[in-house]
Amino acid sequence: MLAFVGLFAVAGTTVMLLWHGGEPAAGRQLPAPIVPLADHDVCADHLAVYVDTDAEMRRIADVVHMDRRARKVYTETKDEAYQRFKVMFQDSPALVASARPDALPASVTIVGTGQVDLRAWGAELKATFPEVTDVKPVIMSEILPSLTARYGTADLKSPCPPSGER
Repeated sequence: MLAFVGLFAVAGTTVMLLWHGGEPAAGRQLPAPIVPLADHDVCADHLAVYVDTDAEMRRIADVVHMDRRARKVYTETKDEAYQRFKVMFQDSPALVASARPDALPASVTIVGTGQVDLRAWGAELKATFPEVTDVKPVIMSEILPSLTARYGTADLKSPCPPSGER
């Protein structure tokens, strides 16, 4: 009996390790991870959802990360947005000095799975969450040609890896 219990424990541990470390078990969709946006450069197609408060941002992230269409969900508080703004515009001290931390929105950035219609999903999110102030589908195949024309290919970053971020 003890040998059976030991074998079952080893088999159960092996199954758990395989399930946890790889793809979701058949028929089961794991929630998308919720990750702070700081230090991430999201280069995959995504939705940027803007709201007025950090609480609204967290509520939307908590709902969206359970959606089967979400692969990864990034969050940015109002203060984090302000800190990023200060870094982005550090060469324009007058602009940084005139900015107010409460003027920048909190946001949820959603990277979808597979071929998700970001425009339709964005419209759905705007209808579902009346507190959303703006939703922007960011579709790289539409953006890159204009960036290439404006800046040339030398200034563009390397292709987006499968993770959707650099």
